[in-house]
Amino acid sequence: MFKFKNKKTNEVKTAYAFREDEERIYIKFSADGKEYGYFKGNIEIMNSECDTLPFKVYTLTKECYKCRQSTKILTYITFANNPKEDVCYPWNKRRLLEHQDIFAHLQDPSIEYYGLNVIGDIEEFDLMLMEKYPDKIQNKYSQTKKRTYPMNVCEHCGNGQGWYYIYRDVNEKIKAMNEIDTYSE
Repeated sequence: MFKFKNKKTNEVKTAYAFREDEERIYIKFSADGKEYGYFKGNIEIMNSECDTLPFKVYTLTKECYKCRQSTKILTYITFANNPKEDVCYPWNKRRLLEHQDIFAHLQDPSIEYYGLNVIGDIEEFDLMLMEKYPDKIQNKYSQTKKRTYPMNVCEHCGNGQGWYYIYRDVNEKIKAMNEIDTYSE
């Protein structure tokens, strides 16, 4: 949630999310609500009620499946058995393997399917990321998951970068013991 001020009326309102384009800011007052457009000069976005997130935000650079250009990805990485606890470098592979998705690994042994969560797994965290980074994380439909959820959007073409590819990239980096950068604005 965040607050914004209507400069014409000096009224302060609380809203759910916003996104910007060249001349306008579009505001939603609920997760599934309609977007209302305002000219940028007529409103002031105020600080979010929650400026800090209860988890680390990691960033990866990956190739967009659609336009093939490099795009930045934001995600949390938390333990599957304790979603409030960040997975941090150096990776605790033993603990991650204790909660591994064995069935998924048997179906696709090309990755470990470590016991971890990334964007697309925890709705509450996904909404927090979308609120804090509305230009980077947006609700998009996933053919793989057959549902709409907050996901990264390509900074070049705007296509959603879904859960599976982010989960796979994180798994590969952990398996190789490569550090993943934390995101700072």
